Parts: sequence; structure tokens; C-alpha cells
Amino acid sequence: MFKDFRKQFEEVIVGLLRQWEVWIFLLIAGALITVPFYSMAELWAIVQRFISYTWWFWTFFILFIPFRALFLYWRQQEYKKKEAADEKYVLLELRIPRELQKGPLSMEQVLLSLHSLGNSPGSFHEKYIDGEVPLWFSAEIVSIGGQVHIYMRVPKKNRNLVEATFFSSYADVEVVEVKDYMKDLPATTAELYAQERDMWGTEMKLAIDAAYPIKTYQAFESGGEGQLDPISTFLEVLGKLKKEEVACIQIVLSPADKKWSEKWRSVLEKLREPELFEAGEEKVTIPRTPGQNELANAIETKLSKVAFNTLIRILYIAPKTVFKEGSGFARSGIIGAFNQYSAPNLNSFKQNNPMATGVKPWKWSEPFRTGINKKGEYRKQRLLYSFRFREWPPETFTARLFTSYMSNSNFDTLSFEMSVDELASVFHLPTSIVLTAPHIKRVESKKAGPPSGIAIFGEESHLERFEEKE
Repeated sequence: MFKDFRKQFEEVIVGLLRQWEVWIFLLIAGALITVPFYSMAELWAIVQRFISYTWWFWTFFILFIPFRALFLYWRQQEYKKKEAADEKYVLLELRIPRELQKGPLSMEQVLLSLHSLGNSPGSFHEKYIDGEVPLWFSAEIVSIGGQVHIYMRVPKKNRNLVEATFFSSYADVEVVEVKDYMKDLPATTAELYAQERDMWGTEMKLAIDAAYPIKTYQAFESGGEGQLDPISTFLEVLGKLKKEEVACIQIVLSPADKKWSEKWRSVLEKLREPELFEAGEEKVTIPRTPGQNELANAIETKLSKVAFNTLIRILYIAPKTVFKEGSGFARSGIIGAFNQYSAPNLNSFKQNNPMATGVKPWKWSEPFRTGINKKGEYRKQRLLYSFRFREWPPETFTARLFTSYMSNSNFDTLSFEMSVDELASVFHLPTSIVLTAPHIKRVESKKAGPPSGIAIFGEESHLERFEEKE
């Protein structure tokens, strides 16, 4: 018993000494204790002597943290240039058959398999020397002139595994490598304006903490009006674009750590705590309402699932002649489609306004001198770049600071955790109950292997390989 107590006591002391706040407290407390024994002149002399002897230590201590962050950022950028470069990725189009019965549950199984492909630095060398970061992929719904395409962009080295994952869950879906559609769109705002086009874009974020779930496909399937497929709302909007218009929904995904839910456990514990009411000298426990219990159960269910760090972007590009009317339709339509995932007491999506390209005139950087929406132009350029390269924002404060500008902060872009069933509710293949024609071209027939006994033609040397050897 004494050994256990000593062990716990040592763990507590070591844990406290690892916190810099404790050291500051001890330093201040020690200084206050010595004040009654020395005059101010003697104390000042002691402080000067202390600084003259230990300045090198405090300088190292102050500079070490930003230096470590800058070094890590440099190594991670080198890793991204090598492993996360555009040529190391492949864009796969998911072509669905005419009759697809499998719904979001199958996509949830696909996402579970994709989560297992995630990487993370497991040692000091991998993190600080190699600069390894978790690689990401993206799920995209794109409308080009009203023709809707569904894509997955994944690392080339994982292509075969991704295809096998889709074939195991969607046996009749075709997975085809295609050219990146972003290469046909302007790379810069200068090129955009030279083509007489304009753009609008934004990012989406969760309304409250990521511990609270959104409305998932289970709620849509159990609705009183029969089975509903939430993807139909997106297809209805994207399918009505004109020939010259392009709209994209990009969901960038990075597998979250298996312990991602630990930081949200306090939210669940707070909801589970009994409420007490003081009745005179006694405290009476107030029973929790059914709504409170339902909310706590929903949070607990989400925290028990595998999750992805998620970043959602929206982009709309059109000729200037149709941009004003078209952007209003695309903006309200797509944002409205995200609103279907909100539910009372649960979470919901909303625009991340600091990342939107639309900036009010009184928030322009130079509204009176030049009349140019400088902040809006910076945001457009950054959004184009982020969309083109499926950019994942830097994680550390120092990295975000060194990639920000006066009129274009990099602190505003936000990622958040979404469980696999939440993601499957937002991104999945439309089932046969969704009227997609003529928005999506479906595969007219199933692929089949060659029949047995088919004749094989070739040179004798080639045929010898298939002959049975005695």
C-alpha cells in the first residue's frame, strides 16, 4: 500500500513539474518569501546578479519554442513537397450503375477502410527530421455545366487499396482515373478575369463544438415520409447549372487520431452530471429530461466512432454575364442543402464568413483610396490555390503566422472532427431512389469477366504458358 501511495505521489509531482505554470509560481513564491529579509537595493543586486549568470539559459528557453516550431514547419513543408505533391495523387471518378441499392451505410464502410490507410509520425526522427504529417485525401461533388461528377482524390500509392475498398462495398460501381478538372479552371484571379469570369467561394464549419453530432442518414431513413436520400438536394441544385457554370463541393479528409474523442469527454461528463436543487438545507437531484438524455446519448455515440479531421470548401465560377444571378442561386442552394443536416439540440453547418470571398465594402483594406476590394481579392486567390491543390492548413500557430498576410489571415480556416457516419451522410453515392437523370450519367451495363473456354490467340511461345505441364 505504501509503495502504491509513493508511486502515485511521484507521478503527481512529476506531472506538476512538467507544467511551466508551476515553475513560474515557484519562482514568484520564492521571491516573495525573501522580500522581508532584504532591502530593495539588496534585492535588486541579487536580481541583477541572477540575470548576469543565467541570461543564456533564459534566452535559450525563450527562443527554443519558436525555433522548434519553425524547424518543424520547414521539415513538414519539405515532406509535403515530396509526398503530398500534386503528381503523387490521382483523381478517381465514381461512376454509378443504373440501379444502385446500397446507400450511406456502404460509404461508411468505405470510410472506415480508408481511415486505416492513415499515417502519422511514430518517432522523433519521423516527426522532426522527416517532417512526416498525416496525408489527406478529398471527396468531391462537382457540377460542370449541370453535369454532376463524383470524385475521390487519393495518394497514388493507395490507389489499388481504395479501388478494392469500393469494389468490396459497391460491386457494380466503376472507379476510373480521370484528368483533374481543376487544371481546366483558372489558376489565378488574373487568369480568371482575363477569361471574363468571376468566382464566389467559402468554407463551411460546425455551428458549435465538434462533440455535438449533425443529423445523420439514420434519421433520414427513419423519417415519417419514407426513405429519403440527403444527396438528392445537392444533385438538384448542381444539376440546374448552366453550360458555362462550374460549382464544386470539396471535402478534404485526414484520419483523426484514435484518441480524438478524449478532448471532448468533458462535454459528455458535464451533460451526464446530475443537476442539484437546494431545498432548504438539503440538495435534491433533478431528473434529467428525455431531451437531455437523448443529446448525451447522441454525443456518446459520436465519440465512440472513428473520425476524420474535415475541411469543407465550396467554389462557384461563371462568366461575368451570368455570375450575379448564378452565384446567388448556387450560394443559397448549396448552403441550403447543408442546412438539412441540422436538428434541434444537435449540431449544424454554417458559413465560415472570414474565409468567404464576399467582403462588405466597409471591411475593404483600401475602400476610399483605390476602391479595390483588396481583402476579397486575396481571399479569392487563396481559395483558388487551396481548391486546386486540396490544401490542408498548417496546424501550429507559428506555421499559420508565417503563412498569413495583412489582408489575408491563415488563422480563419478551420478543420473539425466528423465521425464516419456523419461524413457518409454528407458524401455518398446516390441510390436508385434519387432521380439523377440527366444530372449524372449512369453506367448502362455491368462489367463481367470473359466466359470460360474462350479461344486464346497468340504465338506458340505465348500459348505454352497456359498449357498444363505433366
